[in-house]
Amino acid sequence: MPKKTKRKHRETTGPLYVSPDGGHTIYEQKANGEKVLIEKDDFAKDQEEIVEDEEMIGQEALDLRRKYPALKKAWENYKTIFKMVSND
Repeated sequence: MPKKTKRKHRETTGPLYVSPDGGHTIYEQKANGEKVLIEKDDFAKDQEEIVEDEEMIGQEALDLRRKYPALKKAWENYKTIFKMVSND
């Protein structure tokens, strides 16, 4: 049976960078596990905005528009303008 040898851990001399989304968002990984945002590209920002925009649809959003007439009117104006420019 071959003798097991211990592997030496590589010591890092500089910062460690990680990206959970294939390079769109870059964090510096600290030794204590903390991640510090370094950069976020337009694609990552767009994905974040899409998630936020999804809060404006669905039953809860519809209930809010029924409760607040000004919100309902603004939503109707938004939809009208959106349809006008998207049909160009």
